[in-house]
Amino acid sequence: MGIIIRRADDAYPGLAAYSIRLPFPLGWSRVRVLASIHSFLSMIRCAAFRRGALAIAFVCMLLADPVRAVSVLVLLSEGGGAYAEYSDALKAERAARGGFTLSVLTRSEFSPASANAHDAVIAVGAGALRALAQADVTVPVFGVLVPQTTFVSISDTANARRWSAIYIDQPFTRQIDLIRIALPEALRVGVLVDTTQPERLQALRDAIAGTPLQLSSGGFTGEASLFSALSRVLDQADVFLAMPDPQVHNAGTVRNLLLTSFRARVPVVGFSAAYVRAGAAMSLYSTPEQIARQTADALSFWMRERSWPAARHPRHFTVTVNAHVARSLGLRLEDGDVLRDRLVRQERQP
Repeated sequence: MGIIIRRADDAYPGLAAYSIRLPFPLGWSRVRVLASIHSFLSMIRCAAFRRGALAIAFVCMLLADPVRAVSVLVLLSEGGGAYAEYSDALKAERAARGGFTLSVLTRSEFSPASANAHDAVIAVGAGALRALAQADVTVPVFGVLVPQTTFVSISDTANARRWSAIYIDQPFTRQIDLIRIALPEALRVGVLVDTTQPERLQALRDAIAGTPLQLSSGGFTGEASLFSALSRVLDQADVFLAMPDPQVHNAGTVRNLLLTSFRARVPVVGFSAAYVRAGAAMSLYSTPEQIARQTADALSFWMRERSWPAARHPRHFTVTVNAHVARSLGLRLEDGDVLRDRLVRQERQP
């Protein structure tokens, strides 16, 4: 990027005619560019020329965007499903906002060179994030659709400025608020956790503290002990909260988990649209489109500050209700959009 300032002889008598190009590194902010212009003009003795040149430069700054389009690689864990939906949604955000270009690869196509050729990488899913960590790429990495525990285990303090994420998990406070709004008679919340990760319960305990709810937790070690632990939890729970732990909730366990919960007459609160379609009473989750919108905001922040916003939970979210399952369990649940709106209003309250 550069600004050209020209002087004609008849405009400023007594000065030789010349043309000046002021080069500025791509990505500089308007403030930095204007400060450099001021510094340059301070060396020019002719006050009239200095004022005229500054006015021209300022108009140029208003007409031109000094932040170049950065090159972003979107690395997908797999080629289809929610990952592809997210990629398409981010492309739509790019078309609407501009400021960055996108290239898309799947994990099977990935190489360190393909990542380092770009300004930043968006890792879509835990598989893509692990591939980047193992390759030790040098460019900034932003993870999406990854559980908080996965991101924390992969990233470290050395990557604090270069690595960040939008978790797939919803904040526990939001999940607890949904349970209290949708199921006001439920007092005991059941959860399953891997015994190797007991620290996961602390944030949930913090969210429940100060409410009438009680936590009924069960630990397991390996899939062989999963359903015996689930049965013990369901015996002491009014609602079961599913957390995005692949050890608990995967293609091989979800169907039996939902059937076991249904037979125990305990509604399940899931964390995806697929979960509620499979038989959860309701789900609280963020769609790929909502995550893409928040990602575009993070990219805008990175282009200004050259650092990511702190890793965080999704800002935008959706609530979906399986009315058939709810009726079968004798529950009268409000529509998902109504529940979501109530949650949004509650979160906006001081």
